[in-house]
Amino acid sequence: MKPSLTIVAMLLLLGAAVFCAQRWGREAGRAACAAQVLQVQGVLRRQNQALNALREEGVRRSARARQALATAQAGQADAQAAAARILALQPEGDACRAAEALIARETAERIAGGTP
Repeated sequence: MKPSLTIVAMLLLLGAAVFCAQRWGREAGRAACAAQVLQVQGVLRRQNQALNALREEGVRRSARARQALATAQAGQADAQAAAARILALQPEGDACRAAEALIARETAERIAGGTP
């Protein structure tokens, strides 16, 4: 018994449909994968930009901290020098009067020199 031509045609159409479905499925999968890759690349780009911004902010903060430290160290050196001058000017062990005299003298020098 030979299969009819209709059955053979249907089997051929079914095979072609399965082949096309597999091919379309692969193409759809590739398209979805490409879309996901583009999405991940966008996320990575944004994260990289955020990290670069954080690095730049860290560099700026570090520079400000170094500047503040240098200013504090200079102020400490000035204070130590003033304390040494006070101790050197101490008349008969009275540090308060020596400090007042030093402050008055330095204030007068600043006013005379025009520095605030």
